[in-house]
Amino acid sequence: MCLSLMNNKHTSYLVFLIFIIIVYFLELQIIDNSSRLTKYFEFQLLSVYGYAQIQSIRKFGMFNFYTLVLVGFFIFAIGGILHFFLSDDNILQVLGGTYGDFYFTNEQIQLSLLIYTLFIGLTYLTYRHLYRNIPNLFSSAPKKSLCYHPGYFRLGKCLMWGFLAIEIYKGYLYFSSFSIDRVLIYLYGNSFNPVPTWVRFLATFFEMGYAFILCSMPDSKTFKRYSALYFVVLIPEILLGNRGLFGAFLLFVFWYYAKMYNPKPIKTRHVVILGVVMLTVFQAMQFYRDGASSNEISYSMTLFLKGQSISFFILPLYMQYAGAIQYYIYPFVLYNLIGGFSGYSGQSIEVLQHNCGVGHQLMYTISPDAYLAGASLGSSSIVELYDLGIWGIIIGAMFFPVMIAFFEKKFVKSRFAVFFSYSLFSSFVLSARGSYFPSLYAIFKFYIFFIGLIFIYDILTRGKQNKILFFKK
Repeated sequence: MCLSLMNNKHTSYLVFLIFIIIVYFLELQIIDNSSRLTKYFEFQLLSVYGYAQIQSIRKFGMFNFYTLVLVGFFIFAIGGILHFFLSDDNILQVLGGTYGDFYFTNEQIQLSLLIYTLFIGLTYLTYRHLYRNIPNLFSSAPKKSLCYHPGYFRLGKCLMWGFLAIEIYKGYLYFSSFSIDRVLIYLYGNSFNPVPTWVRFLATFFEMGYAFILCSMPDSKTFKRYSALYFVVLIPEILLGNRGLFGAFLLFVFWYYAKMYNPKPIKTRHVVILGVVMLTVFQAMQFYRDGASSNEISYSMTLFLKGQSISFFILPLYMQYAGAIQYYIYPFVLYNLIGGFSGYSGQSIEVLQHNCGVGHQLMYTISPDAYLAGASLGSSSIVELYDLGIWGIIIGAMFFPVMIAFFEKKFVKSRFAVFFSYSLFSSFVLSARGSYFPSLYAIFKFYIFFIGLIFIYDILTRGKQNKILFFKK
């Protein structure tokens, strides 16, 4: 009887799963050099994404974790497809890029569109199935498991205010370089970064302070106040053109607030206003970073989406250059799990020989001089999975919602999960332009900070109130 009920729960999921996979392999056979067929695949991707996004908002909520992951995919990978579908612009070329012009075939673009469609379809199908049939993976009442803790709050407050001057100084160094080095800092990273390593290290304690504020489970007013302080000190780095940093933080604040304080549905008009504001700010950041004049600014929303969604083209780029990659040490998808522990950092031949990240390997293959100067294309979770073949995409799409559900469950039970929540949230929301797995090295580093700072705090507050009590909730 129980087995029959269990089978009934999963039958529809398995049927749709098999159907989607069969459709993929059937459509794989019709890929050719037809521009009209490319338009069809564009329409198909937009339709599947639109259905998944609308249904996710209706069934799970606007600020549900998975819903926001879909928002990240739209902004950084899929949104630009809307521009190509509605306009006469050629999706087969990316011109005027920082590293040169790139040209693709219809077959490469069609396959890329089909892979994105498969991934979005399977992630939505799997997440919906988990949400409906395995409710113990999810929880919507964090306060029942974790409550306000004055010790965590006091530690976070001390760190934020104690290292605020360092954070301000870091911002000053960024501001002082804007007039000449904006693009170089953004594109080439630490090789053109005006902030010394010791300043970046000390500023980490300010960030840890905000993490402790989060895991203290403060009241809504306190959360807003310290989130505003944290955002203000991020402004210099955001103005470099780091749209992902701005978008991830804004979405995180809304997600945490909805999860902790405001479970009621947010009105549609407020969501639309938020979306327009975010997209407008993203566009302004891009113009400021690139130094565009007012005469060069286009107010076309779809053209703007094209500029934001450049990460989509990392997949067809990989298809072009996969056979030319020289230093393939291990599958790309493992990079975020083991790469941080290798001891190799920066950008050099030695790093390429020990770390296997998409951004490193593909950038070096396309332009060795640019890579060795510090440039990077960034990563792509879809490319990391496709590196394992189409079954990598299928299995990865099915496992992705499991990771999200696991984090959502831990968020309501583990103080450390809340401490690490902003970094982990950003990793998932930005996975369209980042790695599939969260960084295991980052988790380890955060945990060391977490237990180390708690231990020091407990020693300094011995015999006083508001102790955290080491390893206690």
